[in-house]
Amino acid sequence: MPPTIISPGTLRELHRLHKQLNDLRDRLARGPRQVQAHQGNVARTEQELTKTRDETKAAKIATDQKQLQLKICETKIAELKEKLRTCGTNREYQALLEQIAADDMAKSVLEDEILEALGKIEELVAATQKCELNVSKAKEELAKTEQQVNQQAAMFQTDLERLQAELLRIEQNLPPDFREIYVRTIRSKGSDAMAHVDGDFCSGCCQAIPPNRISQLKLSQAVLCSSCGRLLYLPEDRLRPGQSSS
Repeated sequence: MPPTIISPGTLRELHRLHKQLNDLRDRLARGPRQVQAHQGNVARTEQELTKTRDETKAAKIATDQKQLQLKICETKIAELKEKLRTCGTNREYQALLEQIAADDMAKSVLEDEILEALGKIEELVAATQKCELNVSKAKEELAKTEQQVNQQAAMFQTDLERLQAELLRIEQNLPPDFREIYVRTIRSKGSDAMAHVDGDFCSGCCQAIPPNRISQLKLSQAVLCSSCGRLLYLPEDRLRPGQSSS
């Protein structure tokens, strides 16, 4: 059986098209991932906002309860002081003084706790405002990314269809005896199915190519790298005088 003949230029063009198509598919797939990442960021900032709002609400409720306790304590102290003026015995008077002192201490503790709680609420309100700003920014970035991805996707899809049509045109004109080798290699390696010869080495796996295979390539014969199985082709500067690159 005569050797399978395929021009280096055809392999070079096939390799270029497959690499460009692979790059476009990667870019098309990257867009939804970028959108998904921004959606995740929006979700995280919204969760943080919900958390700070809940913490602020809980802190305000706890502070309101302490303020209510303070009012009750102040009312009780006022009532005890009123009783001081009307008590009839020293024993009762001393007991009231002790109770008032204890309630004053409790009142002082509540006042300190309320001041601390009000400071914490201020911090939580500021944190909530920051979270609201983060959510707004995250949503703006998401909308911007979605718009960019949609615009790029339309452009990429147009280029993808054009390159696919160009690839199909070349594939339809491949020699029948080469087509089986080509299809099998593409199925196995995809866009990485071809490699040019760099010196005496396969540019795909960097393994040395035997001299007899270099000679076959110079005769435009189909050659597979014995190490990685890629279809090899010579760069234009390695073609023999008069040898067609297309």
